[in-house]
Amino acid sequence: MFAAQQQLRSDRMAVYSDFAGALTEFRRSQQDRWHRGDEDRDGPAFVDARTEAYRLRGIALHALFRVQLVASGQALIDTAQGAYDMATDLHKASDRTELSTRSDQAREALERFVRFAASDMR
Repeated sequence: MFAAQQQLRSDRMAVYSDFAGALTEFRRSQQDRWHRGDEDRDGPAFVDARTEAYRLRGIALHALFRVQLVASGQALIDTAQGAYDMATDLHKASDRTELSTRSDQAREALERFVRFAASDMR
């Protein structure tokens, strides 16, 4: 029994950590996408940034699905989903001030997830 609990804890640690890392990279890519679009919406740098953001969104979504599989309760899943949703909407900011606000909110949502995930492993 103890070994199974240790394995579950280890699995959760890996999954939660992977989600936090994937979401951090996705959030960064969304910021880059916004900046490249602000510079030149028709330029190749924007197209590349958008493509990279889509790629990282897929990785973050996969990590979210893994959280859903190992989380001990719906509240943690909802917290992870909220953090993912905040990152997903970053590129919709209308100006730099809104981007900064949305970015801060997305970071805070991810930090909430990390705190909740840490308590889930205790």
